[in-house]
Amino acid sequence: MALILPVRDRWHYTQAILNALQQQISAANLGGIYQIIVADDGSSDGTPESIQAQFPQVILIQGTGDWWWTGAIAAGMDYALTQTEAKTLVWLNDDLELAPDFIQQLRAICAEPQYQQAIVGGIVRDRTRPDWIMFSGLANGQPIRQISQFLTPYLPAETLNGNMVVIPRPIAEQLGLPDVRRFPHYGGDYEYTERARRSGIPLYLSQSLQAQADYTAADVVRYMPVWMQWRLTSSWAARWQILQNLWSLKFHHNVWHIVNRMYIEQSQVPRWRYWVFYIKKVMQCLNSLKFSRPRLHSQFQRYFEQNQIPPHLRHQIEPHL
Repeated sequence: MALILPVRDRWHYTQAILNALQQQISAANLGGIYQIIVADDGSSDGTPESIQAQFPQVILIQGTGDWWWTGAIAAGMDYALTQTEAKTLVWLNDDLELAPDFIQQLRAICAEPQYQQAIVGGIVRDRTRPDWIMFSGLANGQPIRQISQFLTPYLPAETLNGNMVVIPRPIAEQLGLPDVRRFPHYGGDYEYTERARRSGIPLYLSQSLQAQADYTAADVVRYMPVWMQWRLTSSWAARWQILQNLWSLKFHHNVWHIVNRMYIEQSQVPRWRYWVFYIKKVMQCLNSLKFSRPRLHSQFQRYFEQNQIPPHLRHQIEPHL
């Protein structure tokens, strides 16, 4: 089994998850079964050197800073498929605090014949409010946010978040690598799992494959619609920066990510479509200035409810309205 971790400049996270994996693998006496592949995309904080010194058994592959998330995942998958005999490939984000039984649950999934023909995602719970699921996938067009939504141990999904994903080797060989060109950072996970579903490969979320992570008010805001982010600041300099960020790969709602998803069936999207999208977002931001305060609060409350944002995070955001 190949565990693939994309990393860049967050050694404290990388060190923690490598320690956790090493401890669980050693405790289960499975050292010869699991291979950890770290795809480091040009870290400048000493991450590669620290991995080599502290975790010599880890396979380290290095980029130059232009892989981004999808490119790092693709590089790790390519290594696993061409340089190892791993029967299963697992995506893992570096900022996860894995459940104590993570490796045990991973083995259980791989032992189930049904899930050897499917892609299975795990759930990431909020460290502060473990009843709230931060990252999972979509079912019926909506994010899975509560454990109560699992009526069975495995929930059919439409797409999966890439934080924690289990892919059998035959499926990875069938699908190939994630689309690095159109989704270099955001959207690479959704594109890949949607492509799998369109190919007839089932997607599931496992209730038992779990991790925790920190989720702050700033994290809530960065996933909000652009006009909401724009209204949460009264500084015109900050508002201008948000509009500029629409062209940045680091921004979740960047034009490349969203437009390429809108036209996912097209291998090439005309450049004017990106500009049309950008102008629409600018107009939405400007139009939001006309909203009355009750309407503004109503829109934000609807967003909070639809995404089941925990009260303690809502309360940190609401004073900025």
